[in-house]
Amino acid sequence: MNRRNLARLLSPRSIAVVGASEKLGMSNNAVLPMLDAGRDVHLVNPNRDSLYDRPTVPSLTALGEPVDAVLSLVSAERSIDVLREARELGCGGVAVAAAGFAELGAEGRALQDRLVEAAGDDLAVVGPNCSGFMNVRTRANLFTGGRIALRPGPVALVSQSGFLLRSCLAAGQQRQLGFGVAVSSGNEAVCGLADYVATFATDPDTAVICLVIEKIRDADAFFAAVADARSAGKAVLALKLGRTERSRDIMRSHTGAIADESWVYELVLRQHGVVTARDVDDLFDQAQLLAQVPPERWRATRGVAVMASSGGVAGVAADLSVEEGVELPDLAGLEPWVRERIPGEESSINPLDLTGFVMRDPDLPREMFTGYAQAPGVDALVLCWWAGQGDESWAKTLLDPFAEAAAAADVPLVVSPVEATAIGDWTEAYRERGIAFCRGLRSTFRAVRALDRVASAPVPAAPRSVTPTAGAPTAGNPPALLDSPAGPIVGFADAMALLERAGVPVAPFVVLPHDVDDDPGIASLGTPLVVKLADVPHRTELGAVRLGVRPDDVPEAVRDLRSVAARHGVPATVAVQAMAAGHGEAFVGIQGRSDLGPVLLFGRGGILLELARKVDGRLLPLEPGEAAALVEEVAGGVGAIRGQQAWDAAPLVAAVEAVGRLWQANGRWLATADLNPLVVTAGGVVAVDALLVAG
Repeated sequence: MNRRNLARLLSPRSIAVVGASEKLGMSNNAVLPMLDAGRDVHLVNPNRDSLYDRPTVPSLTALGEPVDAVLSLVSAERSIDVLREARELGCGGVAVAAAGFAELGAEGRALQDRLVEAAGDDLAVVGPNCSGFMNVRTRANLFTGGRIALRPGPVALVSQSGFLLRSCLAAGQQRQLGFGVAVSSGNEAVCGLADYVATFATDPDTAVICLVIEKIRDADAFFAAVADARSAGKAVLALKLGRTERSRDIMRSHTGAIADESWVYELVLRQHGVVTARDVDDLFDQAQLLAQVPPERWRATRGVAVMASSGGVAGVAADLSVEEGVELPDLAGLEPWVRERIPGEESSINPLDLTGFVMRDPDLPREMFTGYAQAPGVDALVLCWWAGQGDESWAKTLLDPFAEAAAAADVPLVVSPVEATAIGDWTEAYRERGIAFCRGLRSTFRAVRALDRVASAPVPAAPRSVTPTAGAPTAGNPPALLDSPAGPIVGFADAMALLERAGVPVAPFVVLPHDVDDDPGIASLGTPLVVKLADVPHRTELGAVRLGVRPDDVPEAVRDLRSVAARHGVPATVAVQAMAAGHGEAFVGIQGRSDLGPVLLFGRGGILLELARKVDGRLLPLEPGEAAALVEEVAGGVGAIRGQQAWDAAPLVAAVEAVGRLWQANGRWLATADLNPLVVTAGGVVAVDALLVAG
C-alpha cells in the first residue's frame, strides 16, 4: 500500500459516501456533520435520485473522476466491488465499515483475502469492520460511531476497537484536548498500525500519537514507525487492551503466567520509548500536557510545585503526588520569602496554601506565581483552582495573574481542579495565554509524569527488531524431555547442566534414580541439605521439598518423597542438594514465545517480591549494557527494604547475561525458563533450581 495514498485518504479534499441513506444511522452520523460544516460530499446510491436534499449518483464510476476518500456503508460482499471500482478510478482510499470478514473465522478470512486483492498495491483501506475516521481540522467526517464536537489540535488517535474510539474522543473532549485525525483501524486488512504511525510521524501538525492496541500484527514495521515518530520529536502513547491481573507470586507461578501477553506488550512498548496507559482515562490524562505544551518546550519535569486555595486541598495534593510518583521538592530556600508575603508559620511551602490573604492584594498572586515558577528545582507549577464549565467569572481572579506569570516562565504552568471534572470550553482563551489545563489533581500528576518520560527518553538511533536474526539461537535439539502438567520439561540434572554450560553458578547436587535411596557423593555436599523430587514442576505445591535435612536422614527423606511421587503419579527421581544460604532471592526467566519476540525477565524473589512486586525485563538477545541496567532497575536499593543487606550487582549482572546465553544456545526449542530461586549470597549468586519447558 502506498502510504502517500493513506495520507491522501486521511486528509481528503474530495469525499464520497457509498450506500448513503437517510434511514441508516451510520450514514447520518457521517454525512450530516460534513454537510453542517459546509463540506462537499458525493452521495452514491443507485436506488435514490437524492439524499439529504442533494443529488446522488448510482456509482463511483459515475462521478467521472477520482475522489480522495470513500466511505463504504454497503455489505461485506459489496464492499469488495466498491474497492475494485475505487482502485480503477484512482481514488486515494476507502474506509470499509462492514463487518463479516476475518473476525468471523475461515469463511470471513477468505472474504478478507478477496478484499486485499481488490485493493491492489496502492489503494489505502481503513478497516474493514471499523467505524471509519475523522479529520477534525478539515471537518472530513467519515466516522460512523456517533456525532461529537471536538477541538482541532495536535493529537492523532488510532484505535483497533471501534467502540473505544468514541470513548477516547469523549475523554479528550472532557479535557478540552484538540484532535487532528482519529481512526478506527478495525481488522487492518491493508493499512495497519505501522502505516498510521508512519503517516502521523511525517505530519507537521501532529505532536502526540495515541494508540489503543488489541494486537500488533507486524511488530518490526510498527516499531520502525515508532522510531520515526520519536525521531521527529513526537510522543507515542499506547493503551494495550486485554490486560489481566497477573500473579506476582514468583514462587508459585510459571514464567508464562508472569510474562503474559499484556506484560510483554507493556515491557516492549516501554523499551521502544512508548508511554503506556492502563485505561482510557489514564491514556488521556497522560496526553494532556503533551498536547498543550509545544514540543520544543518539552523537558524533564522531576520537581513540581503545587499551590492550593486551602490547607485541605494542599493535603490532597501531597497525598496524590506520592501515589502517582511525582516529586514535590521542599523548596526550603523559598520559606523566608514566602513568610514575608503569606502569614502562617506552620504551613507547608510545597504544597503551598495560598490562603485568603493572597486575594487582598491584586499584585501578590502574580508575584507568588512568578517566584515559584523561577525557583530552583521547580520544573512545573500547578495551581489547584476552578476550571469547570461556568467557573469563568470566579476563576479569573487567579487565572489572570497566573497567565501573566506563564508568559514569562520557562516551565509549564498548569491549572487543575481538585476533582476530575470536565474542563470548561472557556479555558481556550487562557490556553492561548500560555496556561495548560488538566482534569483533576491525579490526572495532572499523571500528565506531568508522562511529559517527563517523553522528554527524558533517548531518541533511538535506529529501530530495534523484535524478531532478530543477529544473535538468534542456533542450537538444535533439546535434551531428553519429560511430560508434565507444565508441558514437556527438561529433567533436573540436564537443566542444571545447561545452566552451568551457559555460565550460571549452580549449587552442587546428587540425583538419586527412582530405585536408589543413597549415594556416596552426598557426603561431599555438606550440611544442611535440601531433598526434593527432581523431575516435577512446582514441586512445593506437591509438598515435595524437604529443607534442612542432615546427611544421616537423607534415606528417610527420600522414601517419604517417593511416597509423595506415588500419590501424585509423578517421577520418583530425587535430587539431594547443598542448601544455599544467602541474604536474598532473585528470579530470572525467559519467555521465548510472544507476539513481540523473546523476553528475559528479572525480579526480586521471596519477601522482597511481595513488598516491591517488581519484575522487569528486556528483549532478547541482550544488547551491551542491558543486563546492568535491568539489575539496577530491579535490585538497586534493595538494602533499603526492611533493612535487607544490599545486593552486589556484579554477580547478578553476570547471571542475567548467562541466562541470555542460555537462550542464545537453546532458544529454538526453549519456550520458557524459570531460575527460581537464584540465591544471593555473600560470595555471589547460585541457582538451586530451573524449570525449562520446551515448545
